[in-house]
Amino acid sequence: MATEHSAAGVGLFTRLRRHRYVGLVFNVLPGSFWLGVFFIAPLLVMLYYSFGTRGAFGTVLLDAEHLGIQQYTLFFVPDGASILQSLWWTVGWFFGHFIPFVPNFAGGTPTPYVQLLFKSMYFGLLTTLVSLALGYPLAYFVARKVPRSRQNLLIALVVLPYWASYLVRVYAIKIMLAKNGLLDNLLTMLHIADNVSLLYTNFAVGFGLVYIYVPFMILPVYASLEQLDTTLEEAAMDLGADRLDAFLKVTFPLSLPGVIAGSFLVFIPAVGAYVIPELLGGTDTATIGEFIAGQFGAAGNWPLGSAAAFVLMVIMFVGIWVYQSRAGGELL
Repeated sequence: MATEHSAAGVGLFTRLRRHRYVGLVFNVLPGSFWLGVFFIAPLLVMLYYSFGTRGAFGTVLLDAEHLGIQQYTLFFVPDGASILQSLWWTVGWFFGHFIPFVPNFAGGTPTPYVQLLFKSMYFGLLTTLVSLALGYPLAYFVARKVPRSRQNLLIALVVLPYWASYLVRVYAIKIMLAKNGLLDNLLTMLHIADNVSLLYTNFAVGFGLVYIYVPFMILPVYASLEQLDTTLEEAAMDLGADRLDAFLKVTFPLSLPGVIAGSFLVFIPAVGAYVIPELLGGTDTATIGEFIAGQFGAAGNWPLGSAAAFVLMVIMFVGIWVYQSRAGGELL
């Protein structure tokens, strides 16, 4: 009898799942519930907090009297400046700060928060370029020069560091870059420098970001190159192109989807990185990720931290949307 009831229940469940509309609810509801509770709901709460005001002792004031865009104004607009002035100051500071031999022609500076945002994007862009310079040759070598039977082994070695904890790897870099560390001893042995510590510098932060995120560049580039038809490059050389021209005009353009996908996979987490700048950087290497974490921690200013987090999130989503709409990529 129990077996009959069980079979009937399974049959009813199967019929419900095969129903055109009820089945859709059955299939979508679990994932939607998980996504809504653990992703969308926290984001909505944080968005609501970003319009609030910090009260005494870190409390968040969310009544109608204190709701507004004051946190976003504080983030973007310096005291006593208009929106147009803040935009002009941001442009002038950007060119004067990041382009050599160009002075700040605007006569003013943006808010410290905007400066942190641009500095974080600079770290992200630098990490992406270095990861591409290191990752593309390796991915090309594995995809084109290594027998297919050994490619999986080499790709496994690329992701092998991820078997260890994120913090363990960062602390290993910290030990390596410290005084009397591996790099210091190597430079001393080669009589290049003595008693050198590269910790708490821009180099340490950049080195850590590249080490952690370069596999995110290698894997999509390898996947893109591995799928390419090698006869296309051979046909280009048959038509008179040398090996370099065939690579630049055939192979590299066809691998651009992997390059762009890898660039986003590296750039986005590098811009918002918190642990690496916190452990390897100093006061001059602060990033937007550290600032956001500080607002939710020691500073106790949840509204400003929420606003900064959403500003960073919107910038990232705009970049992904532009890529998907213009380049036809599929990252989401």
